[in-house]
Parts: sequence; structure tokens; C-alpha cells
Amino acid sequence: MISSIYGYQGSVSPTSAHWDWVPVLDGPAAPNPFTVWLFSSEVPPYFLGGLGRHVDRLARYLVSRGHQVHVATPYQSDYPLPYHVWSLDDVEKSQSPNPVGATVIHVHDPRLWDRAHQLSLRWGCPLVITWHTLYIAYAHYLSRPLNAQLTAQERMVLATGDRHIWVSQFLLRQAQIFYGHLPDANRNTIIGNGVSFPSIDVSLSPKGFPDLLYFGRLEEEKGIDWLLVALSDLISRNPQFQAILCGTGTMQEEIRSLIQLQGWTHNVHAPGMVGDETLARYIQTAQVAVLPSRFEPFGLTALEAMASGMATVLGPAKGYQEFAEPYSNCLQVSTANELSMAVQSLCNDPALGRQLGHEASRLSENWNWISVGRKIEREYEWLLRRTREMTGEDTL
Repeated sequence: MISSIYGYQGSVSPTSAHWDWVPVLDGPAAPNPFTVWLFSSEVPPYFLGGLGRHVDRLARYLVSRGHQVHVATPYQSDYPLPYHVWSLDDVEKSQSPNPVGATVIHVHDPRLWDRAHQLSLRWGCPLVITWHTLYIAYAHYLSRPLNAQLTAQERMVLATGDRHIWVSQFLLRQAQIFYGHLPDANRNTIIGNGVSFPSIDVSLSPKGFPDLLYFGRLEEEKGIDWLLVALSDLISRNPQFQAILCGTGTMQEEIRSLIQLQGWTHNVHAPGMVGDETLARYIQTAQVAVLPSRFEPFGLTALEAMASGMATVLGPAKGYQEFAEPYSNCLQVSTANELSMAVQSLCNDPALGRQLGHEASRLSENWNWISVGRKIEREYEWLLRRTREMTGEDTL
């Protein structure tokens, strides 16, 4: 289960998904381009969840602005991307290019912090981390036994890191509660994830299929058990009910076995991981999106569904608070029974779904990658200015 929190855990293999959409970001290039090294345990085509999508989109944004982007990752990858990907071994063996001019190192997995920190000392460049999750919060909310090594790693990074980006206010509060981390503005800032899906022409595919859409990792913390209970009730009420569950995870085979056992082969489809364009079509045409997570540091899949204008039912995860307003732009439930009733009410009342979806679509104004990317870019500029002031060197 630890691997589903922090990503890389030994050998990996590519998924069947296609990262088939490249964001088109218009606008002038940065007047003072610099070099960014992103340390990530996920990068296409090796990814488990939102971290890989976030790093990929951030890298693409920075490239579009004229910056030099390198991604350091635990494995070899020759997947065609518009930025440079290096294995950690190649970086440490100095087979990566030495930085020229202003350089920032940005860590996206605390388990890679030590290697990134050594590189920042060698190159004399600033170091920042984005916290996409906290293992200790995950363990607490799901009543898991603590792993002492992971909690010690988190505590060390919090104590030594100069600048911390948090994907949600909730996650920063968890660091304060469990580790006594001081939330002062000089060391912390909140920058969530960005929405990134292609625009799909659905003029020939009006809403109606599927009735219910889930996409994300198929794990217990995502509320899959509640979803399966709700599906049993919904299908018993309407034998024509259609649901698509996109994603992979430890519960994937259990779900597929249950589909056969319950005789749901014509009702519930579990295609595994799908590409951006296929998923975008489902988002545009489905009646209801269901993301019933118990624990989410942020909730990227929910944001993507809502910003696309879907009627969305959320679970009780606290990370949703960054953008969710229950009964205004979504519905939020805390039990499997409530989930079933919420989906049924939206299927019975399309006008309510359209109202929630319309309000939710406003999220795209502030959570698109141009807005989110620019916030992160300003963090880099601030770090480089501070380095210049401390060293007296003209790094910008």
C-alpha cells in the first residue's frame, strides 16, 4: 500500500494509457528563462495517479515558456516527451548536463529528497518540494499502522527544506498537527493541481452514456467498496443502468470478478487505464461522476470532472475542500447508502445535474494549467532572486 502513496517501489512497467494530449499554452516566452530539474517517481508512461500527470503538465508548461526542463526519475524511460528525462543513476554519475545559468531543483516525492539535496549543494542552486500527500495523514485517516522509516523521512524533509509547496490547506494542516510544522508564509505556500483535458466535440454524443463514471486508482481509500455497494442498489432499481470504472489498482481483479459473479457484464465496465481523449469523452457524455474517496490530499480527478461541467458526487475526503462547495457545485456523501441516493437523485433530476455542472465548470477559470503553472513559475523566480541576494550573483 505504501507504493500507492509514494509511487515508485522497485521495478515498474508502462501502463496501457496514451498520454495523447499536449496542452497548447499561448503567450510570450519568459523574458529570463532558466533551468528546472523536477525529481519525480512518476513520469509518462510510468504513473499511478495524479503526481505523474501533475509533473508532466508542469514540465510542458515550463517548456512552453521557454525554460529548459529536465526530469530525474528512478527508472530509464525513452518515451517521447518534449522535455529531457534522466534516470537518477545517470544524474548521480554526472552524465546529466551541468547547469548553465539560473537553476532550480523541484522535488515531487520526499523519498527522492536526499538525492536532490546533494545535487543542489553541488550546483549551488535553490531547492523546493511540492507535497502531493503525507504518508502519516494517509495512515491516520485509513487506520493503517505507521511505517517508521517513512515518517522519519517526512519529518527530516520538513525540517531541512527551505520552501514547501502544498497542494491543499488540508495537507499543510496535517503537517502542523502530526509534525508540528510551522505554517509560516516564508517557508510555505499553497498551490493545487491544474485541470488538463482536451476539448471534445460531443455534438453527436449527448449525455446519457454512461450513467455513472468513476476514474482514478482502484484502491480502498478511493471509496471503491462504497461504490460497489451503491452499484448493486442502482442496478437492482434499473437493470439498464450503465457504469464505467476507469483505472488500475489493487482492487481491479476483485472488481472484475464481482462483475462476473453478480451478472453485471452488461452494466459495469472496467477497461483499466484509458487515454486522455477517451476519458475526456466519457467525462463529457456521462450523467454523473462519482469520486467517493475517504482520503484525498487534493482530489485531481474530482476537480477535472467538475471543471468539465459534470454533475459530481464526492466522498468525505478533506482535500476536496479546496474547490468543492456541496449543494452548490457538487454533492458530498459519507456512506454507501448516501452515495446510492445521490446518484439516483441526479439520474432522476437532470436539471439538478445541469445546475451543479454549470457551477462546477467555473472552476476551470482558476484551476487551468496556465494559472497553476504561472504560480509555480513565480515560486522559482522568488527562489532565484533570494539566491542572488544571498550570494550576490546575478542569477536572473
